[in-house]
Amino acid sequence: MPYIAKKPGTAFRTFTDKDLFSGDGSTTIFDMQFAIAEAGQNDLQVFVGTTRQMPGTDYTLGTDSSGDYKRITFTSAPAAGTNNITVLNPGTVQGEFSSVADNAVTNSKLNTTAITGQTELAEAPADTDTFLVHDASAGAIKKIANSNLVGSALITGKDEITIGNVASDDVLLIFDTSAGVLKKITKSAFDALQPAFSSVTPSNLLTGDGTGNFTIVVAGSDFDNAATFKLVTDGGTDINLDSVSRDSGTQLTGTVAKNKANLTNANEPFDIVITNGNGLSATASNALNIDAQPAWVTSSGSLSTLLNANRSGVSITVTATDPDSGAINYAITTGALPGGLSLNTSTGVISGDADAVANNTTFNFTIEARDTASNATERDFSIAVQAPVIQSFTSSGTFSVPSGLTAVDVLVVGGGGAGGIHHAGGGGAGGLIYRPAFPVTPGGSVSVTVGSGGGPEPSPGPTPHGGTRGDTGQDSVFGTLTAKGGGGGGSSGPEPPSGFSGGSGGGRSGPGSGSGGQGLQPNQPGDSGNYGFGNPGGNGSGAGGAGGGGAAAAGGNAGASGGAGGNGKSYTIADGTSSVFYAGGGGGGVYQNPSGPGPGGQGGGGRGSATGPDGNTNVVTCTDGTANRGGGGGGSDRSTPSGAGGKGIVIVSY
Repeated sequence: MPYIAKKPGTAFRTFTDKDLFSGDGSTTIFDMQFAIAEAGQNDLQVFVGTTRQMPGTDYTLGTDSSGDYKRITFTSAPAAGTNNITVLNPGTVQGEFSSVADNAVTNSKLNTTAITGQTELAEAPADTDTFLVHDASAGAIKKIANSNLVGSALITGKDEITIGNVASDDVLLIFDTSAGVLKKITKSAFDALQPAFSSVTPSNLLTGDGTGNFTIVVAGSDFDNAATFKLVTDGGTDINLDSVSRDSGTQLTGTVAKNKANLTNANEPFDIVITNGNGLSATASNALNIDAQPAWVTSSGSLSTLLNANRSGVSITVTATDPDSGAINYAITTGALPGGLSLNTSTGVISGDADAVANNTTFNFTIEARDTASNATERDFSIAVQAPVIQSFTSSGTFSVPSGLTAVDVLVVGGGGAGGIHHAGGGGAGGLIYRPAFPVTPGGSVSVTVGSGGGPEPSPGPTPHGGTRGDTGQDSVFGTLTAKGGGGGGSSGPEPPSGFSGGSGGGRSGPGSGSGGQGLQPNQPGDSGNYGFGNPGGNGSGAGGAGGGGAAAAGGNAGASGGAGGNGKSYTIADGTSSVFYAGGGGGGVYQNPSGPGPGGQGGGGRGSATGPDGNTNVVTCTDGTANRGGGGGGSDRSTPSGAGGKGIVIVSY
């Protein structure tokens, strides 16, 4: 058989070839016509002009573009001249191969590199044709039949390289069709043809993040320029991504629409299959799941605009659902709710009584919906709280309800009663109603009546024991709310000494004992009484008249001095911030006691008057109840007019 080993040596031919070259002063490389032995530079005779060149010093021998030893390379370019370079080449001749016995060649004699330049089979290999492979780990040449290259077992009697024993430097022979030659490839280089998977981000796809696509990043190695990947459901159905980009040899990024068919958590877990352009692939089993984020049902943005009248009893619900049917926990992550409101973390209900604000204020906040798997979705919301819109009625009219308004806060105060004449009691304050969240019809209207105070009683002159009781004030009305006018103060004669009953009662006159008028406001029907305030006038005694009743307290009892008017109640409804008192009772007048007239109650009550020691000279004048506070007028001492009751008021806030 032919000798399969290192290329045989060469033998000299029997004649010498001569090559002539022309120098140009720059060229150093010249190729001879015929090859010489690989180490034959010492056999060449090389002259430049008449000077012989020394091998290894003046020139070297090497291979030309075909791999033959024909190339002379000068260390310095010969000078220019025609045929001034002479090369005498003794030539070579290829010796014959030796014949050796079968199986007489050992592994160490064989060349382990791929054989090139050999004749290619003209037909397809027969099943019995064999190929030789070099097992680097064993240091031996092994054979494999063509039939075994297409799937059958290795040749009987030959050792098989098992997977665990394949070293990275083991070599396979492959046929390069583009070059038409056999070439070798190591196991490590072959492995690089196949992609490898290391991780995926995220490994848990979340559906409720407010976007329409999933973005999936796959990390690994050996991704070629045409590498791509797909998903495979637990049931084996392929899901192709909408786009895949190769970021590098170690990273691929893909996007896929969330509504893609079969891309649901019912089909998890998903495999990831990476495929290179050469068709080799790698599969990462059960690499990806879908554990959906909570999805918001409530739209982002404004949840409500709270008018001042609607700040109480707030109840607003935000809702998110878990596609996996789990429980949702709610929490505020940034911003804050309006003061007085709180979020129920289990139900998503925002409730409470919102604090009042001086100016219209919008509260911005973010609520997180988190499921039991700790997947969370945030959404931004806001609640606006408006400062009060205030409309005060000091005369009768109509309140036009703004569109969308369903309730208002309203203060209704009746006109105050006038004080009586002669040792007289003070007038009672008008009845007071403060009704928060009074229901109204959006876009409708409400009739408003503002009651006048009781008129002052004229002086009876010096006639002893002459006098009259004061007039009762008029009612104030807002829709179904009626605040009763205050009762007039009592007189010492000739009329009965008791004060009139009213929203708050008038005080009784003196001398003598007895009770003042009754406060009727709390006994009125419906909300007029449920939210109404009024108190009785004071009791008379001695020379002084008793004080009229106020919204917060009864009138003071009389003695040697006039009784003080009862105090009214305070509210900030007029401007939303300042506290103002309304519905104070009038003070009682006093006879022959300059220092003893009864003071008016806080909330617009008028002061009583007083005479001097002679009983006829007025030294302290009584005053009227304050207008638009519903205060009672002061009682007269004897001979001067009494104080008039103050006009009522209606204030609407929303």
